[in-house]
Amino acid sequence: MFIYKFLFIFILTLITTSCTLNKIDNVHGVSNLKNKTLLIKKNETNKNDIIKILGPIPVIDKIENRWAYFEVRETKTKYGKRNIYVNDYAEIYFNEKGIVKSVDFFTLEDMKKIKFAKEKTRSLGVKDTFSKNLLSSTRKRMENARKKFQTKD
Repeated sequence: MFIYKFLFIFILTLITTSCTLNKIDNVHGVSNLKNKTLLIKKNETNKNDIIKILGPIPVIDKIENRWAYFEVRETKTKYGKRNIYVNDYAEIYFNEKGIVKSVDFFTLEDMKKIKFAKEKTRSLGVKDTFSKNLLSSTRKRMENARKKFQTKD
């Protein structure tokens, strides 16, 4: 009888300690990106102000003079599957003087509407060519010869 009580208490404490009532929330990128991008004023805010508002820059495109910030919030469902419920993305374009020219903001719903091409691109590096076959067979021969030489010693 003592074993059953001990087993019952052990299982009960295991279940209660492993379950959590608080929502598990993982945030990647800048939190509250939508509210912070509202503080950016076109033709007034410069790069230093952006760094003060949003923090360090995760993605920089120097050719187009563009910075990109993102916020991804995900939670775990009942069965442990991850669910992304916030996926915000902001692109900030600057002029030659470093002042904000425009701000583009995309939400999760906007990203779902993006149409991707169905075509598949072919990689030239993976293509089976005569030179690839020749080099791979030469490499295999060298490895086999080296293994034979090492076993003789």
